[in-house]
Amino acid sequence: MKKVLILFVSIFFVSQAFSQRSIAGHQLDYLNQFRFDKTNPQQEITLDDINYVGSPYADKNFIAGEIYHSNKLIAEYVPLRYNALADEMEFKNSFEMPDNKSSALMKSPDIDVKVGNKIYLFVPYHGGVEKGGYFEVLIKDNKYDLFKKYNKKYFPEQKATTSMTKDHPAKFTDNNVYYLVSDSGNFFELPSKSRNFSKIFLNKEKEIEDYIKRKNLDIKNEKHLIEIVYYFNSLL
Repeated sequence: MKKVLILFVSIFFVSQAFSQRSIAGHQLDYLNQFRFDKTNPQQEITLDDINYVGSPYADKNFIAGEIYHSNKLIAEYVPLRYNALADEMEFKNSFEMPDNKSSALMKSPDIDVKVGNKIYLFVPYHGGVEKGGYFEVLIKDNKYDLFKKYNKKYFPEQKATTSMTKDHPAKFTDNNVYYLVSDSGNFFELPSKSRNFSKIFLNKEKEIEDYIKRKNLDIKNEKHLIEIVYYFNSLL
């Protein structure tokens, strides 16, 4: 019994030490060159001051992650979260730092980010950064990848105008879009309607239709989408 207790205490302190690991000093120095001020698409609205539903973030909390530059790991144990509304990757020097003191990571196709188990790439548009954006990588394959683009929209709070109406809180809505990405970098948006969905799969339309019916898959279910794309790649 005493040995079990000692083992439990040891595991507890090891896990506590691991959870408190922070960015190494030399990594932070290197990372600072990619630090930028955040933008605020809500025009300086502080979320703490309003009632709202939904979230501007892919994950509300900062999560320990890794940052890569030109495929080289430059920082680990970085507190990271993706602001999908602003299309910015936010990071902090430590988990103890207040969230409102976080910075934005420079947008570059040479910088990849792993937030927990999610991998994000920045993809330029027509060679430029300004209209480019972050995508989550759901499948990485030597045939077709599957990328997810988070689309968030903000609707301000609406106050009741008469005694017969009621207040409506501010809200963030989601309209995520999924893309097949070829090995040459071409993006093909996956249709959200069933009647058009299988047409995007080149000359495998019939096979994809049959597979969806046989497996009773829902194209609005992300896990099912991933399964469909894996199957499509297996046909090529």
